[in-house]
Amino acid sequence: MQLCEDTICDLRKTIESVSTGAKCPEEILAHLDKIGLECYVTEKGDLAVKCWQIIEGFVSEEYAGIIRSSRSSPMEGDKMDWLSKNLQTIQEKYAGQWIAVGDNEIIASAPALPELLILIGDIDRPLVTFIPTEPIVWTFTYGIQGF
Repeated sequence: MQLCEDTICDLRKTIESVSTGAKCPEEILAHLDKIGLECYVTEKGDLAVKCWQIIEGFVSEEYAGIIRSSRSSPMEGDKMDWLSKNLQTIQEKYAGQWIAVGDNEIIASAPALPELLILIGDIDRPLVTFIPTEPIVWTFTYGIQGF
C-alpha cells in the first residue's frame, strides 16, 4: 500500500531530522514524548513507535457502542472519535496534508510531517495523522527506526 510506505518514509525522515538536532537519544525520546508519539527502545536498541490505523465502517454505530462498553479506551480515543465524526469536512479541507488534532479541533496542518512537527512545537500530545485524498485508512504514529 503506497500510503503506508509514504508514511513510513516520512516518519524515518522525521526521526532523522529530530536525531540531527538532538544531542543524545534521551532528547529524541523527550521530543517524541512531548508530541505524543508513544515509543519503546527494544533490547536490540531499535526505536519502536506505536502505530494506529482507523478503518471506516468496521461495525455499525450500535455495535460499536456494545464493543466499547466492554473495552477500555486508549488515551487518543476522544481525538480519534472526533476525527471519525468530522471525516468528510476534514478530508475536504485537509486532503493531502498532515494534521495535528487537539481538543475537538485541528490545531495545525502542513504538507509534510517535519513541517507539522515544527508548527506544533510546545503543544502537549496532539494526535498527528495524514489525511489522504483517497478513501481513508488513517495511520497514527508510525514505524520502527532501524528496520
